[in-house]
Amino acid sequence: MDIYFIFDTSGSMDEMGKIHLQRNLARYAIQMPGLAQEKCTDFVIRLYQWHQDISEVTLQSDGDIPSLTAKGSSSLAELSDFLFQHVYKSGVARVLILSDGNFPSSDTINFQNQLCTFPDLIIRTVAVGADADLLKLRKLSTNNTVYLPENIASAMNSTLFGSDEPVTAPVSAAQIQHSAPAETVEPEEDWDA
Repeated sequence: MDIYFIFDTSGSMDEMGKIHLQRNLARYAIQMPGLAQEKCTDFVIRLYQWHQDISEVTLQSDGDIPSLTAKGSSSLAELSDFLFQHVYKSGVARVLILSDGNFPSSDTINFQNQLCTFPDLIIRTVAVGADADLLKLRKLSTNNTVYLPENIASAMNSTLFGSDEPVTAPVSAAQIQHSAPAETVEPEEDWDA
């Protein structure tokens, strides 16, 4: 099974060092199969950069991630076309998108409408940068969850092994109920015997 890492390399990623953060996250991601060998033997990580189009990132000869260059704008229509090509080719796709969510709201709505045509697609998003638009990124995720960069391992785990049920936290600690200890019933003794 393939897991597609798609790095938003549009012009907005050049701000606040977001492009460098993505490169470091990619470095971490390519180490994951070696760190968790018992869980990660059946998948291949494929790295892509996304601005006007989506192109595969080729590792350098030393196995490192090449420098990513931020330019242009990211198109959700291009992302949708890419997913259409790869989902129907492989049957099942796992996608992790790293982005700041800087794209038009109308594109987000169109992308959401097209997601229903991909029943076996699992998409997770990682918000990159302090100015990331969490609401837009949440709409791209098939389980309405956005991960922060420091939780990249959880995002990868959810992408590979998770379901698309929304993850919700309790509103307060009072909602977490502890089960009462079961009462033990001792048999009655027969005093007349």
